[in-house]
Amino acid sequence: MCASPLETSSKEYRGQKAFTLVELLVVIGIITLLMGISIPVLHKVRVAASRAVCRSNLRNLAVAFRMYLDDNRDIMPPAAQLPSLEDPNDPGCKPAITKFLLPYLSEPKTFECPADRVKKYFLTEGTSYEYNSRLGGKPISKERLAERFGERNVHVLYDYEPFHGKAGKPGARNYLYADGHIGDLRRQ
Repeated sequence: MCASPLETSSKEYRGQKAFTLVELLVVIGIITLLMGISIPVLHKVRVAASRAVCRSNLRNLAVAFRMYLDDNRDIMPPAAQLPSLEDPNDPGCKPAITKFLLPYLSEPKTFECPADRVKKYFLTEGTSYEYNSRLGGKPISKERLAERFGERNVHVLYDYEPFHGKAGKPGARNYLYADGHIGDLRRQ
């Protein structure tokens, strides 16, 4: 007598080994453990990548600054520190730093820090980087701090907020200094 297809498949199934509940729980536990280890690492990698892109943007802005200064007898742009707070009806109103540097850049997105995701300064100010407005209208060499400590210690642009970590911690903000290097306020 021939066996029906159902009987054959059920006999074959009984002969095969299946995963037990304990084995499935162990596999799920291992996957959970691996995810628990990899998620913080991925977050650190993402933060490091956005910091690197931000530094690259500031490096491009340093080149734009140098070109602007070459065209304007080394006189720093008379730009506003926070353009949205300026009164456009005021005749002494200063424009944003973007007005001065955009002609020297190929991409306006250079002014956007990828970590500027909470307050989105780029959308309101046109830049994620605050300009040291007290430098405006004079040569950097005439700045009091530059005369005393050198251009290496005078910051020109910096992140509006500590986009890259906790406030006060090294690396939380990127700074562009007058000599063109990018660094931290504490560690240069």
